[in-house]
Amino acid sequence: MTRPLLAAACLAAALAGVTSPLPAQEIAVSPGETPLGIVDTIIVSGNEKTKTYVILDEMTLKPGSTVTQGAITYDRNRIYSLGLFTKVDVFFDSLGTQRFLFVDVRERWYIIPVPILGFRDGDPKKIYYGAGLLHTNFRGRNQKLYGSAVFGFDPAFSFSFADPLFDRESSTYIATSVSTANVRNRSEVEASLTGDFDERHVDLSGTLGKRFGLFETADISPGVHYVKVSIYRQGRTADPDGTDLYLYATASYNHDTRDLREYSMRGSLAHFYFTKNGFGESAVNFSRFGFDLRTFIPLVTDFSLGFRGHASLVSGSTIPTYARAYYGSSERIRGYYHTVWEGEDLAGGTVELRYLVYDPRTFVFSAIPMPVEFSVWRFGVGLALFCDFGAAWYRHDELQLASFGSGYGAGINFLLPYGAVLRVEYAWDNYGRGQFIVDLRTSI
Repeated sequence: MTRPLLAAACLAAALAGVTSPLPAQEIAVSPGETPLGIVDTIIVSGNEKTKTYVILDEMTLKPGSTVTQGAITYDRNRIYSLGLFTKVDVFFDSLGTQRFLFVDVRERWYIIPVPILGFRDGDPKKIYYGAGLLHTNFRGRNQKLYGSAVFGFDPAFSFSFADPLFDRESSTYIATSVSTANVRNRSEVEASLTGDFDERHVDLSGTLGKRFGLFETADISPGVHYVKVSIYRQGRTADPDGTDLYLYATASYNHDTRDLREYSMRGSLAHFYFTKNGFGESAVNFSRFGFDLRTFIPLVTDFSLGFRGHASLVSGSTIPTYARAYYGSSERIRGYYHTVWEGEDLAGGTVELRYLVYDPRTFVFSAIPMPVEFSVWRFGVGLALFCDFGAAWYRHDELQLASFGSGYGAGINFLLPYGAVLRVEYAWDNYGRGQFIVDLRTSI
């Protein structure tokens, strides 16, 4: 299939999917399911450190809800998605005239060393290494503490804290982060003119948000950002002295009904954000708007069809080089996995058919002497057929269908303990060239 035709096919399928998300109200009670009864009381056990409300607040089932097997499975996956437990059992039973929903969890080890090792853009000459330390359940409130240090290519240091339920009565959450990094310029266009140069980044930000019901959140994140380039050229920074120091603020909205976040099989995500960079205190003055729409539609037994459409669009007079959008880093097109495309704007999508060969199951290794937090492991295996497409462009460019790169392929997905997903895939680009891909990635 030629490049325009393949991109058109992926685009049409992705748009058809993301414009028809699965309504949230259909998740708890699916049509055609036999009700098991109406729950009177929910009993949570096994959470020695985690506050009970952290679990209850993620569940669609409440006292007075109609219980179905589909609703039990959905809530079980949502509790897993908290990333706090190695084992979650949910079952419905009656004792006399009372009907109970029992939730039994096995807590995992919460202080996790995170080894960091890789190659930027898949280039063995650009190795980076380091370590981080993550506390996933500080004070038993699902608070996240994370610090990391990275050396080698693009050295960086960061620290962050997030409290997803800072005040339960008002359903507000907070977060803060500070980071510094010395980043090798990603623009091949700029590097071809003066050679490679470095960008020094320092960032400090905070977040205040509110949760509206089970599925919706909205927040605002003000911050301050500092950038200095080692070799100045016009356009690399907004300020002609090669240094930008500016305020910014991001407003975002999320509607998320997905079941298992790292490997969704049903539900949808709608994420929108708007960032204003510069408020008159510096030469920086541009904005960026973006969205990420995903839908996972369950088909016949253990099959699910996933769609994703996303974009990041910029406006303003001068867009510094460091604020450009790229494929080949956080966003990738399988078939062009290590190819870097740059522009001011970016858009793309994915269509993926999933089949769970081995539904995620929990195993207890009691024969091996180890702390109880490490004796429970969860594994699953899935197969996937996929098609990706995307384009990065400058605002003065004429965007055409031929501007989009596209790829397709198949793979095996291993669902590993602690929410990791190992993808082993083979993809072809739109010219028929193939490549193996081995990576740790979560849902599309």
